[in-house]
Amino acid sequence: MFDHTLDFCRNLPSVSTERKWDDELRFYVGEKLFCMLSMNPPHRISFKCAQDKFHQLISQPDIVPAPHLARYHWVQVKQDDTLPENQLHQLLQKAYEITVNTLPPFEQEKILNSRVHA
Repeated sequence: MFDHTLDFCRNLPSVSTERKWDDELRFYVGEKLFCMLSMNPPHRISFKCAQDKFHQLISQPDIVPAPHLARYHWVQVKQDDTLPENQLHQLLQKAYEITVNTLPPFEQEKILNSRVHA
């Protein structure tokens, strides 16, 4: 499942990545972070979520407030098989969309145009 999640995030429009501390891959849209994925087992996944979903998510087993980012409504899934793959991908898609919506309008338009021409 780890590889599918990695590919899913990489294939979202206008996403760039940065490796940090040898074991973490960060995913950006524009210059804003929307997801972090641990490269080593148990493959923790941290991502932005909608404010109204934050408490619902952290009430589930093995999902916690993301260290240092919880105040910005980030959660951490303790391992990549905590959630069914399709549900995890929906949450990552939403994290991406939330982040895109915070970008300046000209960047949002550029991303929208890249989707249309893809």
